[in-house]
Amino acid sequence: MLEDLWDGILELTARFVIPDWGGLIALLPVAIFAFVILILVITVWRLARAAPPRRGKQRIEPRTPVGVHMPGPSWAPVFAAAGAFLLFLGLVFGGVTIVLGAIGLTIGLLYWLREGIAVYERDVERTRPQLPAVAHDGPPEGVHMPGPSFQPFLAALGAAFLLGGLVFGPWVLAAGIICLALALLGWLNDARKEYLQTEKADVSGHLENLPDPRMPSVLLATFAVLVIGAVLIQTGTLPPGAAAGGESAAPGASPGAPPASGEGGQPPPGGEGGPSVPPADVTITAQGIKFLESSFDAPADTPFTIAFVNLDEATAHNVAIHEGSATGPALFTGEIFPGVDVRVYDVPAIPAGSYPFICTVHPNMTGVANIQ
Repeated sequence: MLEDLWDGILELTARFVIPDWGGLIALLPVAIFAFVILILVITVWRLARAAPPRRGKQRIEPRTPVGVHMPGPSWAPVFAAAGAFLLFLGLVFGGVTIVLGAIGLTIGLLYWLREGIAVYERDVERTRPQLPAVAHDGPPEGVHMPGPSFQPFLAALGAAFLLGGLVFGPWVLAAGIICLALALLGWLNDARKEYLQTEKADVSGHLENLPDPRMPSVLLATFAVLVIGAVLIQTGTLPPGAAAGGESAAPGASPGAPPASGEGGQPPPGGEGGPSVPPADVTITAQGIKFLESSFDAPADTPFTIAFVNLDEATAHNVAIHEGSATGPALFTGEIFPGVDVRVYDVPAIPAGSYPFICTVHPNMTGVANIQ
């Protein structure tokens, strides 16, 4: 009997020393539910023991403290949130939803701005006496404030050109790199001037502010010349007779004449006019950061092949077929490769319908696939 009692004690102790963790984890939801029930019971018990209210049965109207302005209720945040919802919904589904979302968000924000201006115009007379009688030009004595600068704007402009070059081609990319480098060098020069003023302050005891900068007309004109020139070269406008992407016109062709083509306007197989095009059900050509074919026909519910000809030298393209819109799910995505080259894509069976096809690298390159 004593042995059975001792075994029971050991078994009970083992449950605490070496617990069944799986069983404990399974009991966690029960424990949480029991904890919530306990909190609710305590709350109800406290409410039952609470003293009766002293304010009667009528609702007390809130009163704003003296000197504190509280704007009234507004529907502007609701309108702006609804417009933002439609805008993000349009980014997913495309079509007219994104236009309606942009219009709704704009109207909501304009309505909000109108209410903010109304509140400001109502309160500005109250706050005006609180302003100092004399407004000083510049910071207080002993406080250094860097002057205004065009460099952040110029650097952002150069970065925008650089990112545009990643989409539209190497010439625009080179122009963006130069513009960004010029802006950053100007920013570094401004920082150097600030540092020199700091060194002088170590001796004089007073840190002088730099004069306000002038409009960087020369640098902006340089940006304009670089970007416009890069766009003209990238599109093949300059030099005359050059093909887009930096390719030269075919030998013997007159300036500005289109490149030699084979049957159906496609590049001739082999030779100097372009790479050799293998046989395929569909042929698509990319040149000048665009598809030369705006549409193609292919059989429905049957696999087919696409011969994709990339004539943009050193520029990567591909062909991707999407469902619904260019931002919809991809039904097929071809290999991305730089030109000048050719790839043959094996496209799986697609149901009948009209589907947009795009270049994944350059979404501005679009067309329509008529699957019949």
